[in-house]
Amino acid sequence: MSTESKISPPATRRGRPAGRTALQEERHRKNRMAILQAAETVFSKTPYVRATIDELIAAAGVSRATFYAHFESKYALALASYDGIRDDWIDHCNALPDIAADDTAGFARWITRLADLYVEHGFVTPLVTQLQIFEPGFRQRLIDERHALIERLAEAGLGGFAQTRGSEDIARLHHARAELLLKRIDLICSEITTPDLCSPATAERYVRIAAEELVDFIKSS
Repeated sequence: MSTESKISPPATRRGRPAGRTALQEERHRKNRMAILQAAETVFSKTPYVRATIDELIAAAGVSRATFYAHFESKYALALASYDGIRDDWIDHCNALPDIAADDTAGFARWITRLADLYVEHGFVTPLVTQLQIFEPGFRQRLIDERHALIERLAEAGLGGFAQTRGSEDIARLHHARAELLLKRIDLICSEITTPDLCSPATAERYVRIAAEELVDFIKSS
C-alpha cells in the first residue's frame, strides 16, 4: 500500500450559483431600498447633524449589521441620497448648449425646470445645504462638480463658458464669473422652491433676471 496520502477533492454542490443566490440578491436590494427610504423619512424631520444611526435603522426596520453592510456611515448614506438627484442635475445642465444663445425665454424655462427638480427630490435639497455646513469633503465635492460642469460647457463651445479655458488672467476671470453665475442660479432655485420665502411674482422676476444674466454671459465670448 502506498504511503502517499490520497486527498479526495471536495464535493461540489450542484445547482448553486457563485456569490449570492437570487433570493439573497433580492433581500440585499430590498434592505438597501429600505435604508434609503428611511433616510428620506429621518432627514426630512431631523437635522443631518442630529440624526443617528439608531434612528435610521429603526426607520428602516433593519439591524445595525445590515445597515453597515450597505453604508459605512451616516455620511455615506447621505451621499447615496444626493447621488439620486446628481444624475438628474447633470443631465439637465448638459442640455444648456441646446438652447440658442439669445433665447432668454428658453433659459428662463431651463431655470424653472431646474427649480422643479429641487421640488421633485424633496428632502435632498435641504440635506445638501446641511452637508455643505457639516461635511467639508462634501463642500469640495460640489466645487469639483461645478468645475466639471463648466469644463463640459466649455468643451461644448458655449460662449462665455468657452472662455474659461486657459491660464491667462482673462480665462480665470471668466471662470470666476461662471462659478458665481451657477451659484446664483442654484440659490434662486432654492429660494423660489422654499414655501413662503418669496411670492410667485418675485420668483418670476428672479428667474427672468437670472436668465438675462445667463444670456449676457454666454454672449460674452
